[in-house]
Amino acid sequence: MSKSFKTLLWAIFIIYLFVLLFVTLIYNRAAMVYSDISMWQYARRFSNLIPFKTISMYLDWISDGDRSNNSIPLINLGVNIILLVPLGYLLPSLIKIFRNLFAYFGGCIVLLAMIEFIQLLTRRGSFDIDDFILNIFGAIVAFFIWKLSTSKNVKSEKS
Repeated sequence: MSKSFKTLLWAIFIIYLFVLLFVTLIYNRAAMVYSDISMWQYARRFSNLIPFKTISMYLDWISDGDRSNNSIPLINLGVNIILLVPLGYLLPSLIKIFRNLFAYFGGCIVLLAMIEFIQLLTRRGSFDIDDFILNIFGAIVAFFIWKLSTSKNVKSEKS
């Protein structure tokens, strides 16, 4: 990888991290609405620790023909899947240790856990295990796409 391309990737990665933090921590203004309740009440009201609860609710919403606006669950599911897709290419391309699936997976888990907890503590969103699952799914799919694309490049360079 050329130095100028790597510099470009670093610039894109930094911009991506700012966008990620903006979308997950700043864009949601729930804190202004719920600042009058205690942290415990907020956590109880805006946390989902039951895997697939929100996902199944959204899938039921989509399959229910009586709903007028199916774009809400589609957008929520889609955004949570694609949110970490850029990480699947950028992180292993830039930092060698993240070319290992387990290191990459661990890094994504730490990053997502921090974002989910900060959302909860700052009241800028909720702690939803389903968001976590969808984000990890998108990140892992993107990692395997990166892996396939780089293995083809390595094979073609050896030929």
